[in-house]
Formats: sequence, C-alpha cells, structure tokens
Amino acid sequence: MVPTKPVPRIVGAIPQTGSVSDADPILPTATTSSSPPAGADGPDAAWQDYMQDPALKASPEPGTPGNVPPCEDLNLHVGWDRFEKLMLAVCQSGLGLHRVKFRRYGVQGQPQHGIDLAGRGPDGYTVVQCKDYQQFTPAVLRAAVEKFASGRRPFGAQHLIVATSGSTESTQFAEELDALENEHPDLVLELWGSEQINERLRSLGNVVARFWTRETAKSFCTDAPPAGIPVPLPDRVEQAEQILIGPLNTSAVAPLLRKAEEQRATAPEVSARLYAELAGQLEEAGFLGHATVLRRRQLDSLQGARLYVEAAGLAGQLAVHAIHAGETSEPRALVGQLERMVTEAVKADSAAAPLIKRHAELVRAGLEVAVHPLGPSETLRTALENPTESEPKYRSVLVLLLTENTLVWAPELLPTLDTLIRGAINQQRTQEPEAHDTLMRLRLIRAEYDPAERAELQRLARRHQVPGRLAAWVNAREARRCAWESSADLAVDHWRAAVQDAIHAGLAEDSADWLYAIRAVNTLFGPWGDLDDEHRLAQALRGTGTARLLARAREPRDHALSAKRNDTPLEAVLTGRRWLVDAVVTGDWGGELEALGFLADLYAANQEPELAVSLYGRAGQTQKLQELAATVGDRQLASAPIGDAPWWVLHAYTGLVEAQADLIDDDTAQELMSAVISLAERGRAGELTESPTRPLTHQATRTACSLAGRSAPEQAVKLLDLLAVDVLREPNHFHHSDQGHAQACLAIAKSHPSLAKCALTRLFDLAGVGVQEALELLVSDELIGLIRTPEGGPAPARDPGLSDEDIAELRNRIGHLDDKGLYLADVVRALFEPTHPTVLMRAEQARDRILQRPAPTPGVAAIGTALVPDSYQVGHAPGLNDDDRKACLEQLLAIAGDAREVAVTRQEALVAARNLVVDRPEQERRHAFQAVTGLVINNNKFDGLLSEVLTDSPHPLSAFKVNIGSASLRGSGLILAAAAASSPDEHAWVRDQAVDLLRSHDEHDVQQAAAALCRLPDDTADSVDPALLSTHDHCGVRQASAVLCMRFPARHHKTALNLAGDRDCRVRRTLAQAAASTAAKCPEAESILRVLRGDPRHSVRVLAGARTDLS
Repeated sequence: MVPTKPVPRIVGAIPQTGSVSDADPILPTATTSSSPPAGADGPDAAWQDYMQDPALKASPEPGTPGNVPPCEDLNLHVGWDRFEKLMLAVCQSGLGLHRVKFRRYGVQGQPQHGIDLAGRGPDGYTVVQCKDYQQFTPAVLRAAVEKFASGRRPFGAQHLIVATSGSTESTQFAEELDALENEHPDLVLELWGSEQINERLRSLGNVVARFWTRETAKSFCTDAPPAGIPVPLPDRVEQAEQILIGPLNTSAVAPLLRKAEEQRATAPEVSARLYAELAGQLEEAGFLGHATVLRRRQLDSLQGARLYVEAAGLAGQLAVHAIHAGETSEPRALVGQLERMVTEAVKADSAAAPLIKRHAELVRAGLEVAVHPLGPSETLRTALENPTESEPKYRSVLVLLLTENTLVWAPELLPTLDTLIRGAINQQRTQEPEAHDTLMRLRLIRAEYDPAERAELQRLARRHQVPGRLAAWVNAREARRCAWESSADLAVDHWRAAVQDAIHAGLAEDSADWLYAIRAVNTLFGPWGDLDDEHRLAQALRGTGTARLLARAREPRDHALSAKRNDTPLEAVLTGRRWLVDAVVTGDWGGELEALGFLADLYAANQEPELAVSLYGRAGQTQKLQELAATVGDRQLASAPIGDAPWWVLHAYTGLVEAQADLIDDDTAQELMSAVISLAERGRAGELTESPTRPLTHQATRTACSLAGRSAPEQAVKLLDLLAVDVLREPNHFHHSDQGHAQACLAIAKSHPSLAKCALTRLFDLAGVGVQEALELLVSDELIGLIRTPEGGPAPARDPGLSDEDIAELRNRIGHLDDKGLYLADVVRALFEPTHPTVLMRAEQARDRILQRPAPTPGVAAIGTALVPDSYQVGHAPGLNDDDRKACLEQLLAIAGDAREVAVTRQEALVAARNLVVDRPEQERRHAFQAVTGLVINNNKFDGLLSEVLTDSPHPLSAFKVNIGSASLRGSGLILAAAAASSPDEHAWVRDQAVDLLRSHDEHDVQQAAAALCRLPDDTADSVDPALLSTHDHCGVRQASAVLCMRFPARHHKTALNLAGDRDCRVRRTLAQAAASTAAKCPEAESILRVLRGDPRHSVRVLAGARTDLS
C-alpha cells in the first residue's frame, strides 16, 4: 500500500502528524542512552542528553534589546552558540519536547557544521536540524532530508524540522521543500527560517525575555505575557491594620457591616446582599475564616427573609466548598441546618421542598465521603447518577470530590464514572474564569484513563497554551503517572518542567514538594550521586514564598500529625486521608508516599490490617508489612497479585508472601512460586526496572526460597537451577540469596525425596564455599535425621530418598569441610566420626584451652568465648579420659562462679558445664549441683560496672547503646542444675526454683525455667499443673505446658485441646511434635493430632502427620 501524502501545511504552523508510536527509542540493546543508534555516522553523531553539554545546559547570558519596531522580526544572527540555546528553548517551550538529546557534527566554519536536537512530544519524536545560515542552500536542505530519510531514522521519528537563522523566503527553498515532500510522503517536513522562528517566538515571551530583554518581550510578544514581571507589592499599612484591629473593624468594612446588622430585622434581604458583598471582599483579601462568618450571617438573613431556595443554595455551596477545602465541622453544621430547612418546607407544603431536599441529599452524601474513616461509600455516586431537573452549580465540585477520592482508593473504577466526569467538565466550561482550577482538575482525572485527554493536556502544557500554574499542575500529575509506570527519566523531566512553571507562577511550596518528588524518584531508581541536592534546593525555595495550588486553612499533613500525637485516631485518619488525596491531586509524590505510610500505621494500630496491607504495599514499606504479618498471627492477609506493578509495590507484596508462607494453602503456594521465580529470573536477566541495588530481584529470590518446601518437584528443580550460579564465589564473599538458598535446599530434601540427593549436595556445596547459614544447618537435627544417626540407627519413618551410597558420599564431604577449617565443621565431624585422629587432636586442644584459660583482666571484657564448642569436643571425644573431663568441669564451674568475669562469659561457662555434666558419675553431678545452687538462688545480676554497661538496658538518651542480653545467671544455672540433679530431692528443688523463676521479668530466665521443667523426670513433673502454665504470657512456658500435657495425655487432655488453639504457632508446633512422639501409645494424643491436622499453618499440619500432595 502506498502511503498517502500528508495534508498540506502552512510553514511555521503546528504540524499535523500521523499516529506515532509511543514506544521507547529504538536503540541497540547493548548501548546506553548516550550511544548512537544503528546507522549513525560514528562517534561524532552520538546522541547525548543536552544536560551533559556544559554550553547547552547553561543559562544564556543577559541579552541586548532587539531594537525592532512593533510587529517587526528579531535579528536571529546572535552567534552560533547562542542560536543553539535559542533553538533548544524553542523546542522545549514551543514544541513541547522533553527528554531532549543532541548531537554535533563538524566544527564551526565548515560547510557541514551544525547540531541536531531530538525530543519526545505528545505525538512522538521530532528531530530538529540546526544549520549555519552562512552555508545554507537548497542543496543543503535536500542533503539533510535525504540523509534523514535513508537508513534508520533516529528514535523512529517521523517529523523533521530543518532550522536556520537566515531567511528562507526564496522560491528555491519552497520548490525544493515541495519536491522533498512528494518524494517522502511518510514524513512531516518543515523548514524554519528566521521568519518562521520569529513567528514562534511571538508566543514565547519567557524565551524572548531570557535571550533578549524583558522590555523586548513586552513589545515583541503578542500571544503571551513575558514571565517574571513582578506584581505590585501589597499595601503593608493596610495589611497591618487588617491584622491588628481585625478585618471586620477596618474603615472600609465596618460601616457596611453596621448597615447590614441594622437591616437584619427590618430588611433581611438587603442585609443578605450586604453580607454577600462584604464576604466577597474578605475572600479576595485572603481572610477566608472571617468571610465564612459573614456567609453564615448572610444565610441567616436569607432564612429570615423566607428566601428558602436561595438559603438552601447558599448553604449547599458553603458546605460543599468547605468539604472541598478539607473542613468537616462546618459542613456538619450546615447539613443540620439544611435538614431543618427541609422539615420546615415540608410542613409549609412549599413548592421549594424538593429542591431544598436535593441540596441536603447532595451535601450529606459529600460529607460522608469526607468523614468516613474506611473509605467513600456509594451514597455520593448514587446521588450524582440520579440527577433532578434543576441541579445546583456546585454539582461539578461534588463530582470532583468523588472522582479524586476514587483516584486514590479505587483508580480502576474511574472509567465507570466517565459520564459524570464529562458532564461536570461541560458544566464547568460554562462557569466564570475562576472555575478554571476545578475544570483542569476534572480533566486531569479524565486523563488518568483516557489517553487522548492525557495527550491533549500534555500538548497544552508543553506549548504553554494554558496559564503557568495549570501547566505546572499538568506536568506534576503526568510526572506522578510516569513514576508509577516506572518511567523514572520521564517523571523527573515532567517534575522539573512543573518546578519551572510553578516558580514563574509563584507556587514556591508546590515547587519544593516536586523537588522532593524528584529526590524520591532518584532514591527508588537511582542515580544516588547526591540525593540531598533537591533537598537543599527545596529548602532555599521555601524561603521565597508560601503559595500553593490548593488553598487550605490548615495543612492536612500538620493536622494529621498533630491528631496522631494527641491520640485522636479518628481525626488523624480523616485528615490523613485528606493529606493523601491532596498529595495525589497535586502530584506531590514524596507527600503521597509519606501519607500512605502514615495512614497504614494508623490502620494497623486500629484493627484494620487489610487496609494497612494495601497502603503499605503502595508505599513499598516491606519491613512494616512483614511486621504487621507477625502481629496478626494466624490471620492471612490478602495482597494484590504479583504481576504488573511498580517494583517497590512488588517488593512489598513478595515480602508479605515470604512472611506468611506458612499460612498459604498448597495450591496458592505453587501459583505464587511460579510468579516469584519468574520475577527472580527476569531480575537476574536485567529485565526489571528497579533500584540500583536490585532489591526486587533479591526479595523475589528470598520468597521463592521460603516457598521451596511447598513447591511442585519441577518448581524445586527450577529454583535449584536458578540459584546454581550463586555457589561459586571469591573467598570471603557472600550472596544475598545465601540464607534462603541453604534453607531451601533442606526444605526440598525433606519435601521431595526424589530430589534429596541433589538438594543436599547443593547444601554441602554452599558449606564448602564458607556460607555460614549452610554450615549451621549441618548441625541441625533436621539434616542429621535425613542422613541418619552417627551410630547407624534405624532410618527415619519417612524415607528421604537417599541410598546408603548417597549418605556415605555426603558424610565423606564432612571431612573435607573440616579439613578446610570451616565454621562448625569440626563439631559435625565429631558427631559422625568421633574416632577420627583429627577429632581427638581437636578435643585435646579444646581441653587445653579450657584448663589454661587466663584469669580475667580488670576493666577488660572478652565478648564471645569458645567454651561451649570446646566443651562439646571434650565431652564427645572417646580418646580423652574421665580425669580430663572432670578437670574441665571443675574449671568451668570456677569460671561461672568468678565474679570478676563478665556475665556473658559466666553464662557460657554454665552452658559448657552442662555439656560435660551429662552422663558423669553421680558424685560429680552432685558436686556440680551444689556448686550451681548458689547462682540460682542469689541473683547477683550486676557483678561489675563493665557487666552492667554491656547487659543492662541503656539510657534512652545515650548516644552509644550496647545491650548484649540479660546479665542474670539464674536461668543458665537452673538448666545446669536440672542436668546435674540425680536424686528426687534435687529434682524437686529444680522444680520449685523453676516455678518461682516463672514470675521473673527477665525473659531469658523465664525461658530457661520452662526448659528446666521439661527436663524433669516423670515422677517429679507429675506434680506440675500444665493448665496453670498454659495461661502464662510467655510462649516458652506454654510450650513447656504442651510437652508436659503429652507426657500425661489422658490426665491433661482438655488442657492440650486448649493449647491446640493457642495464638502462637510455636506452641502448636511443640504440641504436634510431642503428640506425634506418643501417638502410638495413647488415643488422647491421636485426637490432639487430628485437631492439629486442620491447623491454618502448614508447618503444624506436617508435624501432626497431615499428608500433602505436591506433585
């Protein structure tokens, strides 16, 4: 098909282009934005952002007067460097181009000297070629067009403008251009000479003022006023009088006010007219509060004159505008007044009753939107969609209220409100000029879902065909949309354009907010060179004025923070919602993110977790979302699907999935697994738009690892393949996936027997490169159970799918890990190869370290000793004799009783002594028991200044805070006493001390006391009542109750049933483990397991024996 020829156009007019793709510039995938596109002429033709060129980004030097009579053209022979800047300004302000790039060719004076500019406008990319007028001929024009048309066009542009500062009125140029248009009908071609450029400049007063002078702009420009002309200063004497004596007491207002008061009784209609006149004057002067007082008096006068229709209209207008301004108390009073007017009109059988009733209905519905803490209801929409024959003028304001709230809380519903929005726009177009703000806001709402309206508003703003403050508003809203669409560069460009227009319009506060929005974008997407530069600019800007797009008697942000500080959550929520709506409406993205987090905190603290989830997700506050998930316990929080959303939203929701992985049902878990693996794959391939540190990629990987035990076998294989590249690394390096990777390997080995060998081999690979999480899992009971006990005991009840050869191969790798000297590898080797010579050698070294430990040095604290692992080596090495173990036990007891040691070291000595006292002769155990009783009874919590500094709660005003745990020795001593006790009396003593310690305020001691109760023999534990323990606030105590219940299941069946519904899943897990170990012996335990198999947590169901099909 032959393309049709473009519509003929007038040279210098706005070109009518065809449909141009909005896709990104077509550039080679391996190049950056500054690299030349395919088909470029080499390095000299490389495209760069104009801000990278020192000459182009610098402001033009002050110009000289144009010295031309009115209606004559400016002389554009201003020098090549200045002409370049002039054409850049015309491209940005006149054509509305942004993301402008340039490329130079040749050097000044050569025939091919010039510069190309390319920028994106509402209809696609436009290329402007600037030519030196001294060398410009029709032949140069043809060469430029043919070179542009042949091969690959820069950025896929279909619009070419060739510009020169000289005249192009010659017929040769017109004939050549006409011929070129016939040869290239798919292109829009324009030739700009001095005549066409001057025509453009006549509507660009700000550009002329910058490159020439303000006086030149005033005389030359005809279509727009020059920017920067100062307004007259306010009359400070009049202002001082209004403030000091009150605006109602000034000489201009007081006489009319007295006259209005005098007429209220005799001529209320006249009085109402005077009040209206005075209120209008006060509103113009900025005294909105005083104007409201007079409007209320006007309302009373209208009612006194029995002008109910006018009174109802005024009441409705006042209420709606108060709601629109963020007020709630005034509209409530006016709603009550309207309802009384309805009652009176109905009683009087007035024909105005339906109209008054309509006012009351609309205002009441609008107020409900403003005062409902959980979101707008359908009342206002229903009222607006059922209009009467005579609708009030403020109806469009109510439509705006409804749609702006819908934009914030349910933007997907905006298209369903299109009829209302179109009607309100048409209504506003008939209003007075001061209604332009409302009209623009309605059009901005429509632009959220209508691409044509969005492009039209961008065209108007870029070409400055709307007032500067409205152009700033359009750019700010477009920037917000670009930010949510992850188009960071476009967002920054639009916000910078908004700042420029707003400064010219005197909107200093909004400009500062938009600078902070740029900072927020840079924080989320990079670069991170100097994130505080916009902060410093905003601080300086706020000192120049206080004007804002939205007029508010009190800033919603300040009001909301004050309400929260005063502990009035309802008021804080309502003003916080107003703050959020205002931030969205004005394109204040930093304020929007802050308001989202503020409201989410309030909803989370006031029993609305579902709303909090949505807001935390939109704000990208992953940590708070995970904290909320921990707070709600077993309640599964619904989140948005993991799909098409900005990276910080996906980061938050994938973090929530990780936090609640145990609550997700199996089918959903596998669906989510596919989604997060896909995200991780795309992130690792560089296909995601995210922060420079790739947080979404890392979070998706962690979430996939958390779901590994719930995945299908093919998903588990896919995850292992994805993470295979994370194994190899340089020494002393780590990967973000290490912890999740190691845990996923163990989970896969347990859930998928056929993959156990592959998963455990990967776990040992990670351990072999020094991944600490993998090394720690090697000593876990779960892994030891999978590769059987070191004594070659019976295989676990569930076959892990490992053959004897597989187990032997994995055990052999333990020795290799130990030979490398890796963390905890010696402990694992001692467990599986206790007779190995290396194990004996290390046990001897451990014995020597314990026995030869130096005495403590006063004032010096060694935090972290090897006493515990050394004691394990000594206790389990068959090559050491009993005398060595006894000497080590004595030394450890001496360290624990030495008041010169810090509390942390003494606690470690007590734990180490417990490793040695087990299986010792009764006499040695009794000696250890007697040695430790004093530490259990005498709670010398602070045994020295240094110990107090390290373990006590730090002072809240301290600049250096250290707290490494409890300083109490009672809990650790009690555990040692429980291990050393050998007689009924000693066991009874341990029981009594443990019960007494449960009343402690030290959580560490309470936990240790609960553990000591679990270690009591049956004849002693029989006297402990699990029912009392089950009511304790501490989770560890309730876990002890669960263990004791299952030791006597028939007696404590009712208590066990109560614990099966405990609020803490750790208690239910403990109960499931204890019940499973006794299920074959007792039907009561089996009944407990049946209850736990229906638990909301997957981990509890598995421990209770529930079967899961992951195929």
